[in-house]
Amino acid sequence: MAHRRAHKWAFPLGLLLVALAIVGAVSLANMAIRGVREYLDNPAEREEFENYLAQIIVHDPNPFDSPAQVQENVAQLLDICIWSLLREKNNTPGDYPMDDEGNMEIQLDEVAAKYRALFGIEPPGYVSVEGTDFDFIYDSVAKVYRVPISGVLEIYVPQIPVDGIKRIGSSVELTVNYLAYSDANLDEKNRRAELVPAKTMIITLLEQDDEAHPWQVSAIRQPVGADLFMAGAPVIP
Repeated sequence: MAHRRAHKWAFPLGLLLVALAIVGAVSLANMAIRGVREYLDNPAEREEFENYLAQIIVHDPNPFDSPAQVQENVAQLLDICIWSLLREKNNTPGDYPMDDEGNMEIQLDEVAAKYRALFGIEPPGYVSVEGTDFDFIYDSVAKVYRVPISGVLEIYVPQIPVDGIKRIGSSVELTVNYLAYSDANLDEKNRRAELVPAKTMIITLLEQDDEAHPWQVSAIRQPVGADLFMAGAPVIP
């Protein structure tokens, strides 16, 4: 019996169909990825977390796996607490009593309450906070912090990527880009520049049943395999 001759176009046609199937699969995969990113992207939520973290990362505390580990760097967290209080009160002289030298006096109880609200533990101790252009002096007799009327030099502002929010039970793990603070962010030709993150950190927050303080900072750490190399100035994409 004679064998039926296969059509000469069968093989190339088959290759074409396979190629089209692969292209279709890739397109579907890309559509799925875009769909997931759009689903994950909640600009209002990201903005809420960025606003919450602003007073934390602007002071750039050292990484820690638990606030209980930072006794040697407690001044960094006290600095965050004092500035958070000042931001809440608009940092105006009339919000706090003044001493004879024109310093605001912030009661120790307020600082301790803010420390507990932000980090979930009692402060391990109280020390004076040394700043670049100012000091917050702790008066152990009067139990107050003496704070000069001043501003803060903002070094970093937070940026959370679209896929930078990961919920784990009652906690949320945030991937946070530390962007160098810039007002106009324009290059020498007045073109809008893209800020390159100085570094990226993972910040874990614990959800709290407290409308005024809905989150506590439980950890600040580097991503696995990352380093803390400072990136350069803004670049043009």
